Amino acid sequence: MHYTTPRKVMVTGAGGNLGQKVVEALTRAEWCEQVIGIDRSGDYSKFSADARKRLRLVQGDLTQRSGEWTRAMEEVDAVIHFAALNPVPDSTWLESMASYDMTLNLLLECARAGVGRFVFASSNHTVGAYKDMPLAAKIGPGLLTTDIEPAPGTRWHDGKRELNSLAYGTAKVMGEKLCAAVAELAGGKLSTVSVRVGWALTGDNRAQDITHSGSPASTSDTAVLDEAARRTLRWFRNMWLSNRDLDQLFIRSVLAPSDEWPSQAIVVNGVSNNKDMDWDLSGAIKYLGYQPEDDAYAHIERT
Repeated sequence: MHYTTPRKVMVTGAGGNLGQKVVEALTRAEWCEQVIGIDRSGDYSKFSADARKRLRLVQGDLTQRSGEWTRAMEEVDAVIHFAALNPVPDSTWLESMASYDMTLNLLLECARAGVGRFVFASSNHTVGAYKDMPLAAKIGPGLLTTDIEPAPGTRWHDGKRELNSLAYGTAKVMGEKLCAAVAELAGGKLSTVSVRVGWALTGDNRAQDITHSGSPASTSDTAVLDEAARRTLRWFRNMWLSNRDLDQLFIRSVLAPSDEWPSQAIVVNGVSNNKDMDWDLSGAIKYLGYQPEDDAYAHIERT
């Protein structure tokens, strides 16, 4: 497959936490002539003045294969898909099904319009059940690869209730499988990267703000935790993805040629280089040229 550097990139969920950060990074890249952001609000004020020079926002409902966003697909060379009906791990089954419909519609439109690259923001919640026993016995530093069987559904307690990301994680697993299926049917015209995104908080995204509760607003003392809470805190810290590693990872996902990939659809782990983490980054390093620069524990130790 001959893959050329894209000039126009579509980013869905452009107004969200991850979407905004990646839009800003893309509009700083010399090779990117324009970013077409799919955002329901159409609010340009979320973005810097420099970003607005290369950004065009399009409003649309991705659960429907119609409207301006499908026409905009004709103009782009690559798509980065962050949008979800409710982009939180404890989203309901109905919300997660709607998010899956968005992924389906985008992939079908990519195939129709001849888009060359689709980057799917998957999630570490696709393997969330490896946090706890009995699956936890199978992993250790570097052993959580993208080759092991998915096990969606992280369980945690937010201080008020028990939560489980089973619906959210399942929709992401199915999205990865859909990427592989459409890429195969495209016969080399479309390549896809599913990035199992780790934990990237809003704003400055400081590793020291991660808590076992799943909320950076928690005031719990991380030094006094029971075994389950300590395990959860370690899991969440280990999946931290810094802002600059986030930017690099998604830019590399758009730019990397697929000639040496094992197939035209790959899945990679998307976290920073966190000390002694279970996540294996060899796929992202080998196939995308990703070089993570940050370590959650180095930031935590400094504070």
